Amino acid sequence: MNENFDGQDYKYIDLCKSTFSNCSFKDTDFGEVSIYGCEFVDCDFRAARLNAASIVQSAFTNCRFSFADLFGTSLTDCKMTGSSFGEANMLGITIKGGVWSYTNLKHHDFSGGELRNIDFTYADMTGCNIEKVKFGGSRLNNVVLANAKIKGCDFRDADLTGINLSLLDLTKVKLDMTQCIQLAMSKGAIID
Repeated sequence: MNENFDGQDYKYIDLCKSTFSNCSFKDTDFGEVSIYGCEFVDCDFRAARLNAASIVQSAFTNCRFSFADLFGTSLTDCKMTGSSFGEANMLGITIKGGVWSYTNLKHHDFSGGELRNIDFTYADMTGCNIEKVKFGGSRLNNVVLANAKIKGCDFRDADLTGINLSLLDLTKVKLDMTQCIQLAMSKGAIID
């Protein structure tokens, strides 16, 4: 708690079932680290290197990842609620399940990937490139998609509650029947 780990080298280590609160990991090297069952609360990972890390069933609540390198990182069933990823390198990231609600993901490129079975409730995806992304089973309730590129996106079987689809360019976007009805109703249609 309240510890400073700035600039440390933790490459290739295994971190298991540890808890960190209000800790600083600025410019720390976690390259190819394995993290399992850990909890990080209000921690600062600015400019940290987590590239090619394997992170499983861990929580990063209200953490800051500004300018962090997450290239090739794999996150499985993680809770990232309230975390911010401003200017982070997220290319090649793999996200499988988990809770990413209230996250700041502005202007990131997730194009062509799969973001299935993830809770993105109230996430800010302003300006994101999510072209051809498959969101099956994900909760996108009230996600901010202003200026997002969504061409060819597959929203089938995703919960889009609170998103005004009529404001988006839906070119080649895949929707299921419930979402089509939601879109029609947002345009004033009466469904009987």
